[in-house]
Amino acid sequence: MEKDSKTILETPLITFVIVNYNGSEYLKRCLSSIKEQNLNHECIVVDNDSQDKSKEILKEFNTKNIFLSKNEGYPKAINIGLESSLGKYIYLITPTTFLKKNSVANMLNYIAPQKVGIVAPKLIDEKNNIVKSIRKIPTPISLLLGTLGIPELNLGFRKIISWKLRNFDYSKHSEVEQPMSCALLIKREIFEKIGHFDERFFLYFSDVDFSKRVLKKYKILYTPDSGATHIRGGLTKTLREKRILIINNDLLRYLKKYHAFAFCLFSGIIFLAGRIRFLLEKKRLNKFFS
Repeated sequence: MEKDSKTILETPLITFVIVNYNGSEYLKRCLSSIKEQNLNHECIVVDNDSQDKSKEILKEFNTKNIFLSKNEGYPKAINIGLESSLGKYIYLITPTTFLKKNSVANMLNYIAPQKVGIVAPKLIDEKNNIVKSIRKIPTPISLLLGTLGIPELNLGFRKIISWKLRNFDYSKHSEVEQPMSCALLIKREIFEKIGHFDERFFLYFSDVDFSKRVLKKYKILYTPDSGATHIRGGLTKTLREKRILIINNDLLRYLKKYHAFAFCLFSGIIFLAGRIRFLLEKKRLNKFFS
């Protein structure tokens, strides 16, 4: 547990779980922002076989570190961190997310009610632009349109809009369906009642799956007065064109789990579209770096 010369606020123990993969560029700033929250907490870092200077940076902080011998994927690494956690609340945070002052204390004000299970903060990027982090649980059609690069489809009598909620009002407190998992305060009891993250996913759609299960028993809240800075794609950029295949494969896993009929209808189209995008991106990157 972090100690500081300042008085630590009297709060229930919060366990911060960080899944790190070659995040040395951001890790120090993330851990410093956690320490500055001045809360009763512990910090667990699960490292997915990083090959950068992450280990050296972690020596500067009083964190519990779990170093994996290979990249096990995001959901499995979260679950490994959870197994070692002691907190009444779990705060999932990525190395590319930096908490604003009093952010977590503000979130604690909203998570106490029995029906509230998760609280998500407002995210901005380094240019102070809102990160569009709130989404709906996607339908099979919206997933197919997203794969094909079509944000919405007007059928005359009905408009099918992307699950990414481009017009969401980030200035208001709201009950939401699916926030990004880069910064989430979660009641520990949730994991005991609905289970941990599904390790069949490698990186993407694990948060969609988790939110979908949470909503069966709890509410998920978004709070604009609890802030964090988030750098999108800061870690996944190292995956280069492989990221497209990971997204595609995890999307198919999600469809197969929840929409078997749609999986049978659309899996071929989604698979082919993903492979075409992968080849185009690979060609673009090879040309860029040559």
